[in-house]
Amino acid sequence: MAGFQVIQESEGDFKGPRQALLCGVRVPFYAPVINTDFEKDLSRFETREDDVFIVTYPKSGTTWVQEIVWQIYHNGKVSRKNIEERYAQFEKSQLFPRPGDEPAVALSSRPSPRFMKCHFPYHLLPMSQNEANRSKYIYVARNPKDVAVSYFHFVRSFGPDSDFNGTFENFANFFVNGKGSYGLWSDHVLPWWKRRNDPHILFLKYEDLKKVILMIFFCYLSTEVLQCSFCHCLKRKADTPFSSRHAIFSPHRTFFVRKECVTQMKNVSLKGPSRNFRYILLDYYVYSFSSLGLIE
Repeated sequence: MAGFQVIQESEGDFKGPRQALLCGVRVPFYAPVINTDFEKDLSRFETREDDVFIVTYPKSGTTWVQEIVWQIYHNGKVSRKNIEERYAQFEKSQLFPRPGDEPAVALSSRPSPRFMKCHFPYHLLPMSQNEANRSKYIYVARNPKDVAVSYFHFVRSFGPDSDFNGTFENFANFFVNGKGSYGLWSDHVLPWWKRRNDPHILFLKYEDLKKVILMIFFCYLSTEVLQCSFCHCLKRKADTPFSSRHAIFSPHRTFFVRKECVTQMKNVSLKGPSRNFRYILLDYYVYSFSSLGLIE
């Protein structure tokens, strides 16, 4: 994959996961592959009024919200197709067709409505200059403590393919210093939070979604509720690959969906450098952003 600057942080003998610099943003370099023409094609990519973007910092409930949105658009029908077949990952997609391509390989050739997920920061997302014709952007934010733990386990699930051999303490340091994939959590979330009242943006909190789903589940227990998107996601066994693509690309990968609980950092041993991680998260993320209403 020539043309990309490859980055791999290190702390002593420990190595962070491989990353590539794409449009100035660190992105995972192990799965899926990055389209070599993406950077030069991004500026001329045109969105449509009925496009739907699910945007998150990684491990913030992306797949869950993708399923919710998909079922809303399809009258509650649960699809048997893998999520990657229904949603394109924008920053790792081929934007324009090439000679000999099959129909709908490129994003620009796909029929409407186009469903896309994206982990890019706000300033790199394509948006129409005409506000009346702008796409729909659904942003999901999650408690950064839980993001860090979930992301750590996610990267480890790739085994040797990610080339990460560090501990949670190492991963935590990369995370709080903006050396993880997609940079600082705060730099990613705050631009969307400041624009949460824009008519084409829906800003959601992962924790609020869980409360709503649980309330509906306990108040209106029925077969319809049991078939909701949350249950559909978690019904997939944790010891089986979430998608065939991940199984093929990364044979070492064994799971995708983990147990999800608020502030799961309490289940991770924090020693050495990670003590700094705890203080930064509590003092900076939680205390600072609680005044904004972003973190409770």
